[in-house]
Amino acid sequence: MRKRTALIVLIYLVFGGIWLVMGARWIDNLNRLTPGRDLSWLYTYKNIFFLFVSGVILFLLIEMYRASLSKVEKNYQQLFEGSPAVIYVFDKTNFQFLKVNNVMTRKYGYNEKELLAMTVLDIRPQEESSRLKDYLLTKHDEGSETGIWLHRKKNGESFHQLISHHSTVYEGKPAYTVIAIDVEQHIKAEEKIKELLNTYETVTSVTNDVIWEYSPYTDRIQWMNGFSEIFGYTDDLREDSGEWVLDKIHPEDKNRVVESMELAFKELSTSWRCEYRFLCADGNYKEVSNQAFILLDKQGKTEKMVGALRDITVRKDYEKRLLLKNSMLKEIAWNNSHEIRRPLSNILGLAELLNTDPDTSEAQAKLLNMLGKSATELDEILLKINDSLKDLNLEN
Repeated sequence: MRKRTALIVLIYLVFGGIWLVMGARWIDNLNRLTPGRDLSWLYTYKNIFFLFVSGVILFLLIEMYRASLSKVEKNYQQLFEGSPAVIYVFDKTNFQFLKVNNVMTRKYGYNEKELLAMTVLDIRPQEESSRLKDYLLTKHDEGSETGIWLHRKKNGESFHQLISHHSTVYEGKPAYTVIAIDVEQHIKAEEKIKELLNTYETVTSVTNDVIWEYSPYTDRIQWMNGFSEIFGYTDDLREDSGEWVLDKIHPEDKNRVVESMELAFKELSTSWRCEYRFLCADGNYKEVSNQAFILLDKQGKTEKMVGALRDITVRKDYEKRLLLKNSMLKEIAWNNSHEIRRPLSNILGLAELLNTDPDTSEAQAKLLNMLGKSATELDEILLKINDSLKDLNLEN
């Protein structure tokens, strides 16, 4: 607007200067051409004509300026009322509302008359009112986001607004124009994300799972919580690359792991799983189970892998103990069926032969019968033990 005013003044001065200089020269030329005549009256008419023409031009320029200003005001009013955001103007001195848009009346539940009788402190909770007052009364940055503030509706409901403001003059009063954007959904979403992250951290802290994310394009791997605690690698001992991870896999398992992953990539599989031994920072190996989802790009190439690395050392040790017990049971079964039953069969055979001997006394025959009966019972017990062992899945 100041440029437009300066342009009007400049045009007036230029036009006036040209008219005065050229008019004076024209009258002087007439005086030389007509030496006997008095032409001084032309100066008066020249000045009157100048005043008339300059007045018309000045009027037209002022009207053009007013029309332009009116258009700007109309555009501002359309922006003020048509904006989807809350916009309001308030007095710098007493914080009273001077102008509010329709969005604000719908958002806060007050009508325009009610809002214009209130201050900006009245739409804040009590704890926010004091903070806002201190903020406005001290020097602060303008024209950019001033942070997220808590507002209150007519029904008492509180919600968060992202505020930006700048100084202005409204109807001769120093004021602030404020644009407020509702970010309540974003705040709730952030709180939900924080809650989920806290839940995730809690779960990972009590389990042996370590979540990881790997990008084959950059060979970068990102470890979530738990990796340092389980495997002992602090930040200064760890490299976030796939090559570093491969170097920590037991040499006897490395080729098998690489081949299984390459096969998953080749077959465009969406998942991968493998068990192997992983070297810890203390030099010992832990048994781990690694499984991941494979995310493919539009060309069918692996874009990202997201997986979970689980410490299964305890489970593997338990499996080894079970295998050892199975092996012992197998040995017991073999001993029952061969080593123990062979001499037992000999005892039964000898007892039967002695029973058939005519020189065996009646007392000896009774003892031999008792011996044969006990041996038979023992043989039956061994057969039952063998049958029970056969029912067990010793191979697993």
